[in-house]
Amino acid sequence: MQNQTKGNTMIEVIIVIGIVVLLLAVISPVISSFREKQILKNTAEEVKVLLDEARINSVSSKDSNFYSVRFQADRVVFFKGNPPVNLSDPETKTVTFDSRINIIPANVVLQGSGTDVVFDRLTGNTSTYGTITLELVSSPSTRKIITVNALGVVSIN
Repeated sequence: MQNQTKGNTMIEVIIVIGIVVLLLAVISPVISSFREKQILKNTAEEVKVLLDEARINSVSSKDSNFYSVRFQADRVVFFKGNPPVNLSDPETKTVTFDSRINIIPANVVLQGSGTDVVFDRLTGNTSTYGTITLELVSSPSTRKIITVNALGVVSIN
């Protein structure tokens, strides 16, 4: 009669657990970095959408008005007309940044040194053109630069 044991020994289980822990330790920072970069990319795209919408609404003279976008440390605000921003206006939209995204005033470099991009009615041109830099808090060298030219065309680099 043979004595056969079925199953895994304790040493085999410990080795497998050790390999899994080691793989997780190696992969976890890569996944975290990828996720942060995706958040940065998505935030830049959301900002571009707001800028494009403001320009389109200004060109079409929606509600016989022009539209603007204001950049703040933790958010971007889309609004109609001149400041001050009317937050109770249903057309006012806000994109609040994830806590891992940073925009400091020095990263908003607009002609005329303001923080508002104002699109001219009917033409969509802007005299407040320039660049807006979004960066990761954990890695300030990882950034997305949003450029608005004098014609109001928006691009992301």
